[in-house]
Amino acid sequence: MMMVNSRAFAKLNVATIAARRHSGFISLPSFKSKTFRWMSIGLSEDEKHDAFFQMEHANWEEGFKAYDDGFGPLTQQTIPTLLSRAGFPPSKVREGDFPYALLDVATGPGFVLSAALDASLNSSGDMSDHPSIQFTGLDITHNFLALAKQRIESQLTNQPQTSSSQVDVQWVVGNAEALSMKFPKNTFDSIVCNFGILHFFSADSFLSEAYRVLRPGGKISFSAWAPPSRTEGFGITLQSVAEVGNPNVDLPEGPDFFRFGDLKDAVETMQLLGFENVDAVELSEMTWNNVKDGAMLYDILSNGTVRTKEILRRQTPEQATAIKNLVAEKYNEITNGGSRPLKMPAVVTSGQKPMSSK
Repeated sequence: MMMVNSRAFAKLNVATIAARRHSGFISLPSFKSKTFRWMSIGLSEDEKHDAFFQMEHANWEEGFKAYDDGFGPLTQQTIPTLLSRAGFPPSKVREGDFPYALLDVATGPGFVLSAALDASLNSSGDMSDHPSIQFTGLDITHNFLALAKQRIESQLTNQPQTSSSQVDVQWVVGNAEALSMKFPKNTFDSIVCNFGILHFFSADSFLSEAYRVLRPGGKISFSAWAPPSRTEGFGITLQSVAEVGNPNVDLPEGPDFFRFGDLKDAVETMQLLGFENVDAVELSEMTWNNVKDGAMLYDILSNGTVRTKEILRRQTPEQATAIKNLVAEKYNEITNGGSRPLKMPAVVTSGQKPMSSK
């Protein structure tokens, strides 16, 4: 869900962050003298959080369909790994008479829940081992939840009643950084989050809350984009803004967009928060197959993102035209005139709440 790191766009620059976090990043010498102003200078942490949250919420309420169409074919490529590493479908019978519970955080268009539902209803295993499965989709926007609900209801309509009756789906409007305000402690067996962690002001708060609401032995997995040296759609955009646009735009302070594209950082963060059996893997074969040219890439970024959209819409008409033209030029160069799709690898990080935790 989203594109450009407002910390990379706001405090230093992509080249500096690249050097700090990811040796081997592309060099952007024209970026060195440019910085991005903080819109939130002088604000308290709560005020910074609120400003970032409001920006995210407003843009997702507006851009939900553009994200669904533009990013859907790409972000769905992480789902098999995401579900598997979150322990879904369950492989064995669990003691107790309560249903197996899966929470999809920042559910967006509902792609992950749809795949999980399909896996549970069409599993080759014996679903009688798990006669009841509780799915919960959580998002901050009503429009995304409505879109996800429509997708799931259509899917259930096409299933035999005996199969669909095994599954219960709930929809919750809520903040991922405050899960315990919506759910009791030790509620879920699996938590998944597909590219949502990039949109939380405090990813550590989300992970701490996820730990709290996971049952002992429960698993979590989340996805994030690899650095822009390898995610070509981001690299094209970052370079184009740096070269012909105005990088001095005001944005609310936000998290490092590519933080969890660093496997070491992702693993260390999870371990420090108490998770065990932590692992991170890069899905290097992911490609943006539905993007056919540079103009389409620019349109998706302009309508189906948050921070990138805010940066692009703050350009003058002349700067916007120059950026759009340069994105198209760079797209043609890097894909040899569209003869191959953009490479867009992602990282999936996973961990488990210890069985001994309370």
